[in-house]
Amino acid sequence: MEIAPAIKEDFIVLDDEATVSKIIGELTQFEKRIGLVFRNNKYLGLVEKRKLLKSKIDPTETKIKNYVQSTPIVSEHADVIETAYLMYQSDLEYVPVERNKEIVGVLRAIDVASLGVNLPEAKGWKVTKAKFVKVKNITKDDNISTVIDLMHNEGIDHVPIFDQGKLYGVISYKDILRKYLNWSPRRDVSRKFNVMASTKSAEVDSSKLGSLPVSDFSTNDNISSIASTNSLKEAVNLMLTKNISSLPVVDKGEYQGMLVVKYILRDIASLKIPKNFNIRFVGLNSLKLEPHQIYNIKKIASNESFKLQRQIKNNFELVIHIKGYEKEGGRDKYSVHMRVEGPGKILTSSQDDWDIETAVRKTFNNAKNNAGTRNKRGKHEKSFPPF
Repeated sequence: MEIAPAIKEDFIVLDDEATVSKIIGELTQFEKRIGLVFRNNKYLGLVEKRKLLKSKIDPTETKIKNYVQSTPIVSEHADVIETAYLMYQSDLEYVPVERNKEIVGVLRAIDVASLGVNLPEAKGWKVTKAKFVKVKNITKDDNISTVIDLMHNEGIDHVPIFDQGKLYGVISYKDILRKYLNWSPRRDVSRKFNVMASTKSAEVDSSKLGSLPVSDFSTNDNISSIASTNSLKEAVNLMLTKNISSLPVVDKGEYQGMLVVKYILRDIASLKIPKNFNIRFVGLNSLKLEPHQIYNIKKIASNESFKLQRQIKNNFELVIHIKGYEKEGGRDKYSVHMRVEGPGKILTSSQDDWDIETAVRKTFNNAKNNAGTRNKRGKHEKSFPPF
């Protein structure tokens, strides 16, 4: 399954010389979730948000280039499993997505998790499948600086709050950011924090803010939670509905830990299976292509073969024959023919296109469609076994 259904255009583009207040202002004005930082049209990374809270900064003077976190860029055709692995290893909530070497969107970890838990291999997964996060207990009367330190040091965005040993509330990075840098009221329907953000109390400096009690920030009413016996799919759907990336796990009134997207991604990434195919190219080296084009073609073939493998359960061989035809005006057109050989079965597909990478990708799409058709027919026709 590709990540395409989960790609969002929920980002703004910022120059690395812009100030912190500018990024907050534009995120608020345009109601976007993330800012991508560039220098001379070259992508640098995302704003490393946790550092904003740990630093005593003047948002109107501090440049965002001091808080940039470099990230990988994924293709719009990337597979869900490999993307889950990438985001888990990188510990990222967002990654940018490219098409034809241009960034066209962003991908949220929770959306990748949603695609992943809907894979056939994830059917039947319970909440207990994922690792729970347990951190130092924070009480409602602790200073907010304690939570800021915990979020920064542990790399987490949500912390449970306790009162006399019982779950009292949950505090998120966004809760603190809204108070600290006046987060957009439209981003949250909580009247309590919207009023706070519009008063002079929102203008406190970091030292005064750090001494305030956690209960001034945390969400304490109607806390969303999930039982460990619920399905992981139900948990992810609840996270999507509530627009959160962590969820308290509570069994019979007893807090068990926090279910976080990161460890759901780890379980999805573990679905990655060994390749059971070999690829042979014919005619590729005889074409007048740049080294990066040859690399891209081989990368596309490898990625698409893994997707095809999900439909072809047995070992198979691929022979990809590529020809170039020079047309009027010196422009080349490419013809791709692919032969897939499995145990006692053969599947062929082909595609022509002016762009060689597009031709290869479409050839694989045709093969996947054909394999899917065979599988459906195979369920009903004994004379036509599935691949």
